[in-house]
Amino acid sequence: MKKNNWVLYLFENQEHRDLLKIMQFKTIKDVAFVLNVSPSIISNWFHGLINPRGILKNCVLHQSVVI
Repeated sequence: MKKNNWVLYLFENQEHRDLLKIMQFKTIKDVAFVLNVSPSIISNWFHGLINPRGILKNCVLHQSVVI
């Protein structure tokens, strides 16, 4: 069975040069809880439907598939 994980890269600045922390989550709700943002905003940002705002300007989110 495949399992999806979300990997969040948090940077110190908006240029994404200085990596501050790497975090791994099981759901978008977990990511939203840590960043104090609505899960729908996280999902829309990940899918490119909205521009990054607030803390999301300092983040990169990837979905990884563990086989």
